[in-house]
Amino acid sequence: MISRVAEHCFWMARYLERAENTARVLEVNHTMLLDFHVPVDQQWKPLLIISGIHDYSQEPTADNVQEYMTWDQENPFSIISSLAWARENARIIREVISAEMWERMNYYHLWMQGTTGRQAYDANRSEFYSQVRRINQLVHGIADTTMSHGEAWEFFKLGTNLERASQTARIMDVKYHTLLPRVEDIGTPVDNAHWVAILMSCSGYEPFHKKARLATLEPGTAVAEFLIYDEQFPRSIRRCLWESEAASTAAAGNVVGRVPTEAEQMIADLVGWLDRQTIHDMIRDGLHESLTHVVDTVHDIGGAIHRTFFAGEVHPPSAMPTSMKQTQTLGGMTQTQA
Repeated sequence: MISRVAEHCFWMARYLERAENTARVLEVNHTMLLDFHVPVDQQWKPLLIISGIHDYSQEPTADNVQEYMTWDQENPFSIISSLAWARENARIIREVISAEMWERMNYYHLWMQGTTGRQAYDANRSEFYSQVRRINQLVHGIADTTMSHGEAWEFFKLGTNLERASQTARIMDVKYHTLLPRVEDIGTPVDNAHWVAILMSCSGYEPFHKKARLATLEPGTAVAEFLIYDEQFPRSIRRCLWESEAASTAAAGNVVGRVPTEAEQMIADLVGWLDRQTIHDMIRDGLHESLTHVVDTVHDIGGAIHRTFFAGEVHPPSAMPTSMKQTQTLGGMTQTQA
């Protein structure tokens, strides 16, 4: 696979995942504020920070933030921008993805760009955000059942899981740090509502409550442990990193004895860092600092993936014994593959 196609598969997945995460956070925040009183500075500004937006010029009211994060085409993190970029990446590699996948992505891009999506937003905001979430879920289901599970699929999975790891860490970090309860609030309905909101923002409310636990933990600690360490929840940081590691290894080639690429090694190092400590260690050392480390490292891993697979000067892994290289002839030209 040429690097250009791999890069479009990777970013198509990341933009799809980003649109779903933005929609889920907006929906959860919108619903929670209907039921609980939250200080004004903790209502909508955290949602901007989750997306890395620190220079928002307007007052962060409900209507302003939702409009900006949903419809502003100049905002690269908005839902409409994310779906547009996902569709553009898909358009460029239509020969790689399935026709059904392209058709569905194109349909929802036009739905957002036209009047139908806007009418749905104005009529029922919660239902609109639910529909955006279903777009990503539907596209992933179509991709899983109609795409060949080869290199393109591995880059699609790599983009998906790397974005999920980053978004889970960002949501936890910002909401935990910003909504950190006062001592007198611990155990109150408002405190519990905040932790429920964090779970729902990561689509983990039901899996969390269905998970059997041997030890009784304080609610905040239990939620943090689940979203960081759970081995089965598909959006936990550890699970996403495992999936990213497997996808990057498959994309690089599973040849025995091959030296890991920079991206693989960085993912393995982050997994190892998580495995060397417990949730109690993280809280003792500062959960905010630990989650910031995860976010920053995932960002660096994205750079390593670019250098490893997409950059113009990229080269196949070279530290493999000559005896393990395979040479094949294609179209009269001999090329060596790692």
